[in-house]
Formats: sequence, C-alpha cells, structure tokens
Amino acid sequence: MQTMFWPATIAILGGAFFLATAGIFLLAVQYRRHGRLSWRRTITTATAAIYGFGLFSYTMLPLPSSRDEFCRPGVAIPQLVPGRFLDDFKLVIVERGLSGFATSFTLWQVLFNIILFMPLGILAVRWLRGNIITGVLLGFAASLAIELTQYTGIWGLYTCAYRVADVDDLITNTAGALLGAVIAYLPMFRFLSGPVEADAAQAPARPVTRARRALANVFDAGFTSGALFVISAALELLQRLGGMEFGKQWMNFWLPLIVVFLVFWLPSLAPGRATLGQRCAWLMVASKQGGPSPAGRALLRSLLGFGGINFLFQISTSMDEISVYPLLNMLAVIYIAISAFYFIFDADHRGLAGKISGTGFIDRRAL
Repeated sequence: MQTMFWPATIAILGGAFFLATAGIFLLAVQYRRHGRLSWRRTITTATAAIYGFGLFSYTMLPLPSSRDEFCRPGVAIPQLVPGRFLDDFKLVIVERGLSGFATSFTLWQVLFNIILFMPLGILAVRWLRGNIITGVLLGFAASLAIELTQYTGIWGLYTCAYRVADVDDLITNTAGALLGAVIAYLPMFRFLSGPVEADAAQAPARPVTRARRALANVFDAGFTSGALFVISAALELLQRLGGMEFGKQWMNFWLPLIVVFLVFWLPSLAPGRATLGQRCAWLMVASKQGGPSPAGRALLRSLLGFGGINFLFQISTSMDEISVYPLLNMLAVIYIAISAFYFIFDADHRGLAGKISGTGFIDRRAL
C-alpha cells in the first residue's frame, strides 16, 4: 500500500513546489495570451502540473543509489513480446480462479497502467483542446518516452536499466489515454476547459486600473525572484561540481542588479516602454499627452518605481556584512510606504514615480 501512495505524495509536493516557483510565470503567460485570468484555466494548469509529477513519480522513482546498483544478471530485462499480459491472465485464472484473478496483482498492475494514463487523454481533449486522436498520439508518445527512458537507464545516467521496459505497458498506457480521451467528452469534465477567447492582441484596449497595475507588479516580482532562485541554484551546483566560485558581493549585489536590469530597466528602454510584467499585462508607460513615453522618462519611472524598490529589497535582504544595511532597510521601507500611499490614494492612478517622472500608463493596444 505504501508503494502505491508514496509516489502520489511526491507528486503533490513536487507539483506544489513547481507551482510555487513557476506559478507567477504561468499566470503571466496566461494573461499575456488571453488578456485576463481564468480560474478554470488556472485550476487545469495546476492539475496538469501535479499529474506530470505523478507520472514521473510512478514510472521513474525510486532512483538507484548508485549508477551500477542494478547491473546484475536477470535484473530489469526488457519485455518485448506484445500481449504477454494476456498469457499471465490465463495462468492466474487457471491457478486461482476468477475470484483470485479479480484481486491479483497481475490484473491490477495492468488496470493501474490504464488508469494512470486516463488523465492524459482527458487533458489532451479538455486542456489542449484536441480530440481523441490527439489523446491517443499524446499517450503513445508519452508512454514510449517513458519506456525508452527506463530501457536506457535514464539515457545513460545509470549504467544499466533499473526498471523493466515493457511493450505491454506501451499498449495499456495508450489504451488508457484512449479511454480518457473518450470520456473527456462527458459534461462532468467540461470545467477543465478554459473559456474560448480570441488572442489578447486582437482584443480592444481596456482601462488601466490599480488592480491591473498591481498584477503587473506581481508578475515582475515573480520573474525577478524566480530568475534569482534559478541562477543562484545553478551557480551553487556549478561551484559544488568544482567550477568557478562566486563571492558574496557577486551573489548579493551584482546578480540582483543584473536580474533587475533585465526584468525592469532594459525592457523600459526598449520599444514598448514597459517592464516584462507590464508587457504581460498589456501596459505601456505613456507621456502626459497619451503617447509612448520617451525612453529616459520610462527608465526614470522604473528606477523610482517598482524596479528600484525591487532592487533595494533584493540587496537589503542579503547585504549581511555591509554597515549601511540597517539604514538601507529603513530608507527602503519609508520609500515603499510613501509609494504605496500614492498608488492607493492618487486620483490619477499615477503613483509617486509617475508624479516625479511625469508619466502614466495606457493599454498598449490603444495605439
């Protein structure tokens, strides 16, 4: 029983971690593509992420503790005879009868292979807006990739295969995807389909509200934190493998500066005059006359606005050996409070950075 349920725990934890780190990015892509967020589309995306981790957990885990652990005669020999499971069914029925067959591991292993791939067929039809053929092809491709990965020891990561690559698994998995694609047309799965919407680029311009600007800030904060996390983890791994070592000044100051520059300041200078998060929310920094803002003013707004605030936050939370750290924290908090006050109560929705730079926001589709 534990063997059946612990991969599900891994899938839930892995899916939750993935959504926590990449969820903002997925929401930003959704808003950029559709012009709004949909709870149905968001739930289905989260379901697909957890299911993907579940598929990995049940087909690949646990991993061997060493590369050569399963390099022994008679271990993980591939099964390449189609329909072998039918012969196993007959043998169990003869030995244990129909009642014993109904509770046998032989039967439930096949049923589990079918059940495991049914969600893939459902998602192919409802989430990807495909059809039955799409579900079958996706199920076949996913199962083939899994079996080849098992057969090659995760493509050479392990010296020998540690799981049995079975052609019958390919057959039953594809059958499960087919069954899932068929039942996906039942009304009970309709909620998995997001609303049918045209490309947001073709939609009319909408008013720029505080909520929309706040959402753009959330996107920018997510891009910044996600990039810092991924790059820091990669550099840490590189260092552990004997690569170049990066000092605290690089990690605590220069890396946040580079990331904030790429997320906030460089896009503000580029045509479109908006940060990455603002671009996903279809916003553009505009002049008082309503057209695109000059590059210098757009950059000044980003430096004084959320881009500068984000940079101060990133370095003030990591500068543990610099004497101005308490003062920097205090100044950042004061400036954030003043900026938030202007953002909430300013009648023109411009905020403190907008007041100083003489800029505002428009929907970029209005041009």
